[in-house]
Amino acid sequence: MKTVIVTGANSGLGLWTTKNLLDLGYRVIMACRDIEKTQKAIDEFPEFDKSKTFTIKKLDLADFESIRDFVDNLSDIENIYALDCNAGISYEGPFRYTKNGIEETFGTNYLGHFLLTNLLLKKYNLERIVMVSSELHNHKNKSPFAKAVFKPINELAYPKVDKNSTLQKQAQSFYANSKLCLVLFAYELDRRLKAKASSIKTLVNAINPGLMLTTNLGRTYKSGENFYRKFLDVIFKIIGLADNPKTSAKSVVRLIHTIKTSGQYFDKNKAIPSSTDSYDEQKARALWEGSEAVIGLKFLTL
Repeated sequence: MKTVIVTGANSGLGLWTTKNLLDLGYRVIMACRDIEKTQKAIDEFPEFDKSKTFTIKKLDLADFESIRDFVDNLSDIENIYALDCNAGISYEGPFRYTKNGIEETFGTNYLGHFLLTNLLLKKYNLERIVMVSSELHNHKNKSPFAKAVFKPINELAYPKVDKNSTLQKQAQSFYANSKLCLVLFAYELDRRLKAKASSIKTLVNAINPGLMLTTNLGRTYKSGENFYRKFLDVIFKIIGLADNPKTSAKSVVRLIHTIKTSGQYFDKNKAIPSSTDSYDEQKARALWEGSEAVIGLKFLTL
C-alpha cells in the first residue's frame, strides 16, 4: 500500500483529495494543525469511508520545530510514496507572523512546505510531489485581487508596511507571491533532483486547482471580505469560472496516481505554461538559497 502525505487535509480541497486517494487504495497521512478539528471534519463528511487506511498527525507549517517533529515521528519503516503540498492560508488586516517571526502567508504556504519537502526527501524516496499553487501566481491573471511580484526573500519573509497601499491589498499580494514561490520551488526542485540522478525518479509538478473563493482558506476573514468573496463566487459560478473542491481534488489526485511527467504546471487537468517569472532560473535559485539561509539548513546542493 502506497502512502501519501496531504497537508491541510482537514477541509476543502485537502479533505476531498484525501477521500479520493483512499478510494484508490492509498494510505493517507493527514497532516494538520488541529487533530480534533480534523477528526470532527471526517465525522461530518458522509462521503468519507472511515474503514480505509488513514492516520492523522499534527503538523504546523508555521513552526519549523513542528515540521521537524512531524518528520522525525514518522516511522523509520514507513514508505512515503507521495507528498501533496496542499495547505494554505490567507488573511486580511495587520500583518501576522509565524512562530519563527516570518510573515505567516509566506511562512506557511511556501517556506513550511520547502522545509517539509526537503526533510522528507532526506529520509524517504518520494516518487510524487505536488505543489498546490494558483493562477494568482501569474501577474497576468485577470482577477480583481493583488498580483504576484517576485521580491528578494527578505522582503517576502519580513515585509514592511507599504503606506501607499492598503493592508488588504498587501495581504492579497502575500498570498499571490507565496503561490508563485511554490511554482518556482517545483521547477527548481525538479532540476536539482534530475541533477542528482538518483535511481528513484521523483516527479514534481505544480497545479492550479481552480478558483474556489469560499473554502476554509479564508477562515479568518472578516464579514465584509467573506461577503465580497461569496458575491464573487456567485458571479463566477454564473459565468462558469468557479470551481469546487470535490471536482478539483480529482485533478490533484491525477498528478499522484496517473501523470508520468515532471517539472510542469497544470491548470486542473491540462498542462499549460506558467508565468514568465516562474521560469526564471536565477530567481528560483535565489529563492532556494534564501530559503536555506532563513531556515539555517542546506538541501540538494548543486
